[in-house]
Amino acid sequence: MANDFPLGPIPEIRNIDANQISPVLGQLVAAVNAGGIGGPTGSTGPAGAIGGTLGYTGVAASTSNTVTGPAGPPGPPAGPQGVTGITGAQGFSGGIGPNGQAGPTGPQGPTGITGVFALTGGAVSPTGPTGPAGTGSQNTGYTGVKGPTGPTGGTGPVGPQGPLGPTGVTGNTGPTGTSFFVFRPPTTSPGVTGQVWSNAGVLTVSLGPGT
Repeated sequence: MANDFPLGPIPEIRNIDANQISPVLGQLVAAVNAGGIGGPTGSTGPAGAIGGTLGYTGVAASTSNTVTGPAGPPGPPAGPQGVTGITGAQGFSGGIGPNGQAGPTGPQGPTGITGVFALTGGAVSPTGPTGPAGTGSQNTGYTGVKGPTGPTGGTGPVGPQGPLGPTGVTGNTGPTGTSFFVFRPPTTSPGVTGQVWSNAGVLTVSLGPGT
């Protein structure tokens, strides 16, 4: 079997996730037991005394090994302003004012010249020409008063609001932190199924109490 851990088993698990330590240690134990790392497996040592004290529990992995990435850039500006509402209709025109009073009558023209009597008695002379028109003129009446201005139309409705701008892009994820925790297995059997311990320098997976 090829040696998957040329630098030794411990340096391989220094910077891995805490949840991956047990699976990796299981692989290390299988590799050690298969040979090729530190020579062939020695004979099994005598079992420890029953009721022996358990080894110290390993230090919990650090949970503050990440850095928050920078905030993303702000989104684009808000959408354009809505269009102006429609202007209200124009008010009605005022009514027509009353007619002005009639002007005074002009003076009467002079009477025409009376025709000449005929030399013979009794004959009526022809009618004289019509006299010239009078010089007086009819005055124009006063202009009526202007009617009141109609009321102003109501204000048109407000135009709709413009659409919202798109959401800004998400910032980049910050770099993953580095853990400097070094796993040190206990040197006595923990008596817990699946937990790894160092049996005289050989990594061993416990199968329960006493193993």
